[in-house]
Amino acid sequence: MVAEITAVEQASKRGIHLLVLVPPVTTGQMLQPTTNLSSHHFIHYLNGTKKDFPNAVAAYVDVRDVARAHALVYENPEANGRYLCVSAVLHRSELLRLLRELFPQYPIPTKCDNKSRPLIKPYKFSNKRLRDLGLKFTPIKESLYNMILSLQEKGDLPTTVVPRASL
Repeated sequence: MVAEITAVEQASKRGIHLLVLVPPVTTGQMLQPTTNLSSHHFIHYLNGTKKDFPNAVAAYVDVRDVARAHALVYENPEANGRYLCVSAVLHRSELLRLLRELFPQYPIPTKCDNKSRPLIKPYKFSNKRLRDLGLKFTPIKESLYNMILSLQEKGDLPTTVVPRASL
C-alpha cells in the first residue's frame, strides 16, 4: 500500500496518468512453467500436507480476468484511480468446500484450526468500476476447476484424480 501511494504521488508530480489495478490471489489456468505463489496457496490443501485450515478469509480472481481488466483500463482514456480486480471473497472453509465438490478424491481438510472462535465473515468490496468498463468476472468455481487441471498438467498434483464433473 505504501508503494502504491508513493507511485501515485510521484506520477502526479510528473504529470503521468497512473491508475492502479489491484488483484488478490489469482486462480485459473497457469501459463508459466513453474508453480507460482498463488498456486501454492492451494496445493497444500489438495495434496494432504495441510490437515486443517485457518479461520481466514481471502479474495480471489481468475488470471484471465486480471488480463482483461488490464486491457480494459488501458483502452479507456477515462479510466483513473484504483480498481479492485476481485471476483470472490471466501472464507477458507467455503473455498475448500468448492474444491472438495470439484475434486472429492483429494485429501482436502474439513476442520478449522481454531474452532473456539466464530468463523470470520467475508469482507465486502466493490468491483463495480471494472464491471462498468465491461468486465464479466469468471465464476470462482470455474476458475478453481481450471487451476486444478492446470496443476495436474504441470505435474504439481496427481492426474489420477479426475473431476466429479466437467463444468
